[in-house]
Amino acid sequence: MEKQFNGKNHFKDGNAKKPKSKTDFEEQNDVLNRNSFDTNWVIEGADAKLPDFAEALGEYMANNKLTNSKIRSIYGEIKRIQMGKFEQEKASFFLLRPKVAYALGRDKNNKGLKLFKLIFDKAYPLVHDQKTYQNFCNLIEAILAYHKANGGKDN
Repeated sequence: MEKQFNGKNHFKDGNAKKPKSKTDFEEQNDVLNRNSFDTNWVIEGADAKLPDFAEALGEYMANNKLTNSKIRSIYGEIKRIQMGKFEQEKASFFLLRPKVAYALGRDKNNKGLKLFKLIFDKAYPLVHDQKTYQNFCNLIEAILAYHKANGGKDN
């Protein structure tokens, strides 16, 4: 006998229909969409909404296993590039993307790192010159500052 769905999350035999759970990607995408990532933060610069966005993401990352040690090499490279001229450091910037992917590949279940990669992947293609790189750095620094402020740990 075939079970028939009665429209109330139950089948006629009384068994509840199992709700579909979100994938990690869907969850991080929801966090990003609820907090309205604005491409102009990289293209034009920060505005009054960026700190609220950074706080929400930093808090999520701190509460979902992102540690300072997981992003230390990436953040260190971001800062090293920032100290030079973007035109001379372009190759290093392009290699940040595989570094972020590698970090996540080493810890695939880290929801905080998944969100970091998602925001990185949205901001990365917007960087084309010294100005947009500086704005990119400001965005990442704001998020990581709130990550630390919300208990982001060293290990």
